[in-house]
Amino acid sequence: MPDFPTVELHRHFEAGLLPETIARLAARHGVSEARTRSGEVVAGVDPREPDSIRRYYASVAAGFGLPDGFTRFHQSFGLPLSVLRTLEDLEQAAFDQVVWCAEHGSLHTELRGSPFTYRQWIEAPIDEIAAALVGGVDRAWQERQASGTFILAFSRQKGLAPPDAPLEQRQAERIARLAATLHRADRPVAIDIAGFPETPWPPRVFKEALVPAREAGVPLTVHAGEQGRFPDFADAPAALIVEAIEHLGARRIGHGTSLVSSAAAREFVRGQHVAVECCPVSNAKMGFVPVAEHPLPLFLDEGLVVSLATDDPLMFGPFTVGETFEAIAAPLGLDAAALLTLTRNGIESAFIADARRGLLRRQLEDRIRIAT
Repeated sequence: MPDFPTVELHRHFEAGLLPETIARLAARHGVSEARTRSGEVVAGVDPREPDSIRRYYASVAAGFGLPDGFTRFHQSFGLPLSVLRTLEDLEQAAFDQVVWCAEHGSLHTELRGSPFTYRQWIEAPIDEIAAALVGGVDRAWQERQASGTFILAFSRQKGLAPPDAPLEQRQAERIARLAATLHRADRPVAIDIAGFPETPWPPRVFKEALVPAREAGVPLTVHAGEQGRFPDFADAPAALIVEAIEHLGARRIGHGTSLVSSAAAREFVRGQHVAVECCPVSNAKMGFVPVAEHPLPLFLDEGLVVSLATDDPLMFGPFTVGETFEAIAAPLGLDAAALLTLTRNGIESAFIADARRGLLRRQLEDRIRIAT
């Protein structure tokens, strides 16, 4: 089923780079050692060889269950970040990723990332970094008719701080103002709140910082209800999802697995027409909820607007939504009709202008007619 048309709404930019892209950039910039985010050399990994990169990330994925599993996962972002050295790298990598996804079945792909993250290797103002990322997505549409949106993210644990703190520690308002500047009604730019853990920084604390974005009509998605573990999800209760919608006006929720623990929260989400970006492979590999226990089928049965996504494909495995669906279909009892619903939901909840949405609807129906 990989050739079936899909939509990808939750894909982290640097974690969505193909090993071939990383290897090409490493060769361009003379990067001969793989390093963690903290700068330690990863022995036995050649960043100029795609197969070596694949083996590295297979070992990261295999180690999630170990005591240092999450630390290794977090540190493994150091490799893709280390090869993004210029604004041109960012722009071209965003272009390439959206085009590649389109060539592999995605009618629309939304990438997300924090401009602050890329400053580790790129000496450029935040606004120029953000403009390069958005520019790459725009060019994919202009030159290849590959549809995409860029979502500017910030980490909740780095979102708020006193005015005299470094800008990297008070990202929320800066990202809100930046998104407000770049956002256009005919070509949206969105915001995502991400980061670990969830409960110390509940959504309501960001309400004031995000005012510039709300006033400009910038759409918002929030990582919420992800970091609690099956079956009680105590570390990321469904109440945080409700709060993200009530206090921040979130239009989508990233992951949202803890909704399974509260029928009232699911009813609220459905009533508010808020969509949920489901990432079952990611949730399972990080130890939050086994694939066979994932609530995606329940969400579909209850009529929530849910879509399917890869999250961090470099680390978790499947690089496309089609492959992700193949990995979860049997254990969750999903069929082709479910994938079609997920794709339609993705189109309806994408952060795009209505004209683009209409075009994607027609493209999907055309693909279905051809297939049948």
